[in-house]
Amino acid sequence: MRAGASNAGQRRRRAALAAPRGSHIPQPNRHVMLRLLRAALLGVLAAAGSPAAARPRLTVVIVSEQFRPDYFEQFRASFSAGGFRRLLEGGSVFRNCRYEYAATFPASGAAVLSTGAYPELSGIPAEHWYDRQKHQVVSAVEDASYFTVGSGQPRRPGASPRKLLAGTIADQLRLATAGRSRAVSISLRDQTAVLFGGAKPAGCYWMDEGGRFVTSSYYSDTLPQWAEAFNKTHPALRFRGQPWTAAGAPPSAPPLRVLAPVDPINLQEFFAAFLASPFAVDEEFDFAQEAIAAEKLGEGPSGDLLVLSVSSPFLLGLETGAQSPLVRDLVVRLDRRMEEFFTWLDSRYGVGQVCIAFTATQGLPDSPESLDAGGLHAERVSGEQVAAAVNSRLTALYGRAPRGLSSYVEKYVFPWLYLRQEVTELYPDAARLAGEAAMSVPGVAGYLVPNGRSSFLTRETRQLLARCWSAGRAGDVLIAYQPYHFESFGNGRGVAPGSLYNYDTVVPLLLYGPAFQAEIFDAVVNPADFAPTLAAALDIPPPSSANGQVLAEALKER
Repeated sequence: MRAGASNAGQRRRRAALAAPRGSHIPQPNRHVMLRLLRAALLGVLAAAGSPAAARPRLTVVIVSEQFRPDYFEQFRASFSAGGFRRLLEGGSVFRNCRYEYAATFPASGAAVLSTGAYPELSGIPAEHWYDRQKHQVVSAVEDASYFTVGSGQPRRPGASPRKLLAGTIADQLRLATAGRSRAVSISLRDQTAVLFGGAKPAGCYWMDEGGRFVTSSYYSDTLPQWAEAFNKTHPALRFRGQPWTAAGAPPSAPPLRVLAPVDPINLQEFFAAFLASPFAVDEEFDFAQEAIAAEKLGEGPSGDLLVLSVSSPFLLGLETGAQSPLVRDLVVRLDRRMEEFFTWLDSRYGVGQVCIAFTATQGLPDSPESLDAGGLHAERVSGEQVAAAVNSRLTALYGRAPRGLSSYVEKYVFPWLYLRQEVTELYPDAARLAGEAAMSVPGVAGYLVPNGRSSFLTRETRQLLARCWSAGRAGDVLIAYQPYHFESFGNGRGVAPGSLYNYDTVVPLLLYGPAFQAEIFDAVVNPADFAPTLAAALDIPPPSSANGQVLAEALKER
């Protein structure tokens, strides 16, 4: 604990360390129960039109899609005084925030953070899954009932939160204040923007493949004038050919990368590099400042919410691994951009008047090449090989696939294996046998099937897998890979999240501002605790399906 912490803070920390965890059911802690009761009462009063208790004028949630807590120590010497250090030295720092499931993808992580519930309740088991009715892979937010607004392209399918089965912290704030509080969600990717925005935000925006911020007709049939103006004055193509030089490097230093397409006609490669660069991070923060000013966030009587999901660390890490020089520089540049943003917030609202949270949707492993060089065996696993092994084994056991079927496997979308429904109806034990067959592939550690049959012996590991299940969306078998083994992209490069191991599951959680203590906590906490804790800080009830605990030790007494 940081020197100078109060006796009350020490008591809260000891209570947190002693409290049992893992059940996801709030414990009968006096501080927790009092705050929940008070939040429920305030929600009733707000709905009835009574004035709400004072809450921060603006709460800003910054979520990095891919961020590991070891970055803080590795890169701390390069951090500015007012970025991450401001949060680390002046806020509640939870150094061991651990996702208790194996679906460590940005979309499912965003759902956990925004709802306080795991996929079994949120309905978001991954970025993508196989839709048996449509016979195709679908994303967590795509919705053909709507169209993309603001892209300047012919009408394209839009997005909506209709696949999200649980309420979000943004929804709860709006309900608790009878619509007086407003929420805006911004990301570079539609999945995280939509899942943080909830059912009815004041705005939900993400960047399309052409570098323009867009929305969906689910939210509005037109892009606000301020957003249209931003797109006109901030064309992404101005970064074409831009050298990316390391922060603090001398002018003569060679660039880390140049954002130049190999094919001057096909710009897809350029836009992919742009989205995974610090230039896109700057654009996102600039857009956020425009949104705050144009939407007058923080100027109302009830307190507003801005969620900023930073996608670039994930997009870059997929290509290079979590520890590349490019990722290091991107984290340092994110730190400096956050310092600029925090200074701007201070000038607008006053120093220390805005609550700020920072966390991540998941971590990421390093590249197999780097891991192998360090003496750790790492491999990429072919999904096609897994599906082929399962089909071969079931064919050997049952003979050729039933009439009219070309194979026993309908689809494999890591980590879900979908057998054809006719197969599971004819052969009740087919899912277990498919899991055993998958284990013959090098790099596969084990499996779990819906009835609880698993190759893993420990109850804790089976729970990590079971929490990933979402009825009707998850497959018949969940496949887990061994440490440092991950899904192959098919091009011999890159890495992927989605494991139950520390490099994917452990993330930072920083809470800063007038509602939070300045202390360091080493106890294991859960990202499902984030939404209930933020709700307690805002004096509102937790989201509808939240089953995390309030981290009362982080909250200041009022």
